[in-house]
Amino acid sequence: MITLHTFSALLAGCLLVAALVDACISDMRALRIADRDSVAVVAAFILLGANGWPVQELAWHVAAAVAVFAAGAALFALGVWGGGDVKLCAALALLTGFVGLPRFLFVMAMVGGIVALAVLALRGRAAGGQVPYGLAIAAAGMDWLWRTLPLQLDL
Repeated sequence: MITLHTFSALLAGCLLVAALVDACISDMRALRIADRDSVAVVAAFILLGANGWPVQELAWHVAAAVAVFAAGAALFALGVWGGGDVKLCAALALLTGFVGLPRFLFVMAMVGGIVALAVLALRGRAAGGQVPYGLAIAAAGMDWLWRTLPLQLDL
């Protein structure tokens, strides 16, 4: 029999996958990441956090999201990132917390470099410096999910 804990973790995983796939598709098509994707990631966090995470751990996850949002806001102000990138990355940092953040950022940077090279190779200078970075953010989010969902499911 499936427990409420397992059901909420599975639901959070499905919600996260749907949000990340939607972010990828919309960013590739129009260089836009919808707010609904970031909201869905936050909802996944709420589902996981409702499974009995200690208040201190929840607070550290919120602090990680605030730190990533602050850094992302600086990148947005410099014209490096779009607003959707900032919000999605901060929402995913809410899930990873400080413990998972280094690997998340590393995977995001590596995939982002590959995406940037692919855009340059396919579009050349016609791309105008615009890279659908949502793909890299989503790939890092999927990496986090792949590594942690089995732990949430108590498998």
